Amino acid sequence: DLTFAIAYLRDFALSYNILGESFEAFVPWSKIRQLIGATKQQICTEHKIRALPGSPFVCCRITQLYDDGACVYFYFSMSMNGVVEPSKVFSCIERSARHEILINGGTLSHHHGLGKIRSEFVPGIYSAGYMDAIISMKAVIDPMNTFGAMINHT
Repeated sequence: DLTFAIAYLRDFALSYNILGESFEAFVPWSKIRQLIGATKQQICTEHKIRALPGSPFVCCRITQLYDDGACVYFYFSMSMNGVVEPSKVFSCIERSARHEILINGGTLSHHHGLGKIRSEFVPGIYSAGYMDAIISMKAVIDPMNTFGAMINHT
């Protein structure tokens, strides 16, 4: 039920000064427990370091299963009461969680793609040669840069 309710809960929570979002990653079975624990702990640590109000809400669920691993969705929310630039603070904590996912063997995304928000991680996960190949293919397929606008990777 969380799948269908999360978008509504997120908007509803904003009216009570709670900022929340979900993010996903693919995780090999051999690393799933370690990754989930480390990512949850990282979010809590970042929240505490910033002396944010209350406690963060952090949970996760597995949405897709594969022979070699699973898609894990994390949900994180925090109080915005008295927080200066809460969206920036939230983004910093989420970025830290994504970094934790990567160092614990997960992927940057599962099915939502990378997008501009995750673009800073691209040089660390793809080689320059791979990116050059992707950019070259996109230039041929989409010469007007209409679909999924490319970001300079250098």
